[in-house]
Amino acid sequence: MAFEVDESAVADFGRYLGAEAGYTLPTIETLARDEGMSDHGFTGVLEPLGEIVNGPASLLVGSAFSLMQRKLCDLGDSVRAAAKDYGHVDDRNTSLFEYNKLNGDTNQEITFGADYGYADYTADGHSKFQCTKLDIGDIDRPDTKYSDDLKLDVSLKVLDWIWSEFNVDGGKGFTDSLISPLAGNYNSISANGEAWQRVGANLGLLAENLLHNGTTLATGHWRGDAAVAFTQFLDVFWKKGAVWAGEQLGKFVAAGFDKIAEVSKSIAQTAINAIEVILRAARRIATKALPVVGWAWTAVESIGKWLGKVLGIDIDDLIDDIKAIVEMVPAVLKLFDALRNMADTMRAYFNTLEELVDTVARIPEIDSLSDAVATAGSIEDGATALNEQKKQLEQDIDKADDSLTQLDQIAEKAGK
Repeated sequence: MAFEVDESAVADFGRYLGAEAGYTLPTIETLARDEGMSDHGFTGVLEPLGEIVNGPASLLVGSAFSLMQRKLCDLGDSVRAAAKDYGHVDDRNTSLFEYNKLNGDTNQEITFGADYGYADYTADGHSKFQCTKLDIGDIDRPDTKYSDDLKLDVSLKVLDWIWSEFNVDGGKGFTDSLISPLAGNYNSISANGEAWQRVGANLGLLAENLLHNGTTLATGHWRGDAAVAFTQFLDVFWKKGAVWAGEQLGKFVAAGFDKIAEVSKSIAQTAINAIEVILRAARRIATKALPVVGWAWTAVESIGKWLGKVLGIDIDDLIDDIKAIVEMVPAVLKLFDALRNMADTMRAYFNTLEELVDTVARIPEIDSLSDAVATAGSIEDGATALNEQKKQLEQDIDKADDSLTQLDQIAEKAGK
């Protein structure tokens, strides 16, 4: 194949990759972690699951994006090395990763490049290669709660009295016992899933743009076997490798949040229906026996017959209503236990994000892309390992999907 190279364009492409690493990747990571791993909707009994989502699972996402930044900078350095082999003079002796000050990343925080030269790679910049135009958008999180439809009114006074006098839930008041646990926001949890759909879509935009710019470089500024090997490298390890894994896991994680929202809403609605029965019973008590609400129960019992004569309160009816309320509470608390069980079920589900880290790690490092034979060899060796990793990722996704089935089973049992 004929050999032709514009070493300045090759070097510029290397720096362009640093711009994608310093700006584009952390922008997508911000969407993934701030919105996709938000614990906003995980309150009440769902709080432990929120701690997993916004804690270990978010750090796994951070690890994957940090590694992608490093790998993309390494690739940029390899392109720059090729440009030097062709005669380009570059005064920068530091790696793109260090030059962009990405080397301080600990996965705890989202790190943007400090000097990534992003402006040079926009429509108004001087470079032939433009950074990816992302489609992030805003994520809407309606501030709703499962308990919003419950109308407590005067019944709250009655129920707090019953909870206190009969030690219904270990000394808790009615609100702390049955209302606060229902604070979870299923709309906000669904918004996490929407964010992950967008993460996958934007990673796809990045892959397309990388390959488009790579093709532009290889067809207009760098012809030869080395250029062909380079575009193949982009296709195999980025479009069909790291970005493919991100897209698949984006859909996978989104499905997980959608299922959490669906199941928690179903269980919570069952709990709300039961609490409504309790509230109706409390209103009956308020209608018939409000004058004694707040009294010590021993006092009520001691003057039970007098209550009927003076206040028209049937002590037996009052006892029956209170008994009906107290007997229903364990069933509601059992529903809350079902919601708590989702945290244990979904812990392993989100651990599947480790596969994104492992997939990115399979991208090989190349000293200089000017050696077409060496690059082709790296592609051949690395592609085998990458394909094995992709199979592993698919297997782990299939296995983790069992967690969603378990959530359905939890909801089914809770409804009985």
